Amino acid sequence: MKWFKRLAVLIGVVAALIVTVILGLGWFVAPQDKLEKADAIVVVSGGDTVRRTEEGVRLWKDDWAPLLVFSGAAADRGTSNAAVMRNRAIAQGVPASAILVEEKSTTTKENAEFLKPVIEAQNIHTAILVSSPYHTRRVKETFRRVYGKDLKLIARPAADASWSRRTWWQSPTNINLTLSEAGKTFYTVFLQP
Repeated sequence: MKWFKRLAVLIGVVAALIVTVILGLGWFVAPQDKLEKADAIVVVSGGDTVRRTEEGVRLWKDDWAPLLVFSGAAADRGTSNAAVMRNRAIAQGVPASAILVEEKSTTTKENAEFLKPVIEAQNIHTAILVSSPYHTRRVKETFRRVYGKDLKLIARPAADASWSRRTWWQSPTNINLTLSEAGKTFYTVFLQP
């Protein structure tokens, strides 16, 4: 009977660990920092670019920063994602003079690297980073690696139509996406040169 109690305790501990990992992983990949005034709002394309753009525009309209910066190449070799985001922001009332674009980056690392001259030229010291929630930790860690302490980063995930920190594990697509982002974040933090 003693072995049965030990087995039950072991199963309980394993179950608790599994639940903790399932619930915690969503919060890990999708941090949300407390908003504060910044020099710029940086929106990287990819995933649900429309919602990322909407969040950047909303933050700009709520006066969290005077400048919107869009980053991303064309997904289909046509008009860049950054240009599409810029046009969408202008259509929503953001003046072109408040928008900068970087149109060549095709990866998160390139977003950070290709934006560096733009960020430095504009004397930006604080930036609100906008991306899809599942991509937020990786984009923040990537920018941190590229900028070091020269740029204060505030993570602000945009809403996503199908992914949530609380329910990511309920869909095979979201499970794959979350595990992929967790792996890429691990690589960025610990292995990327």
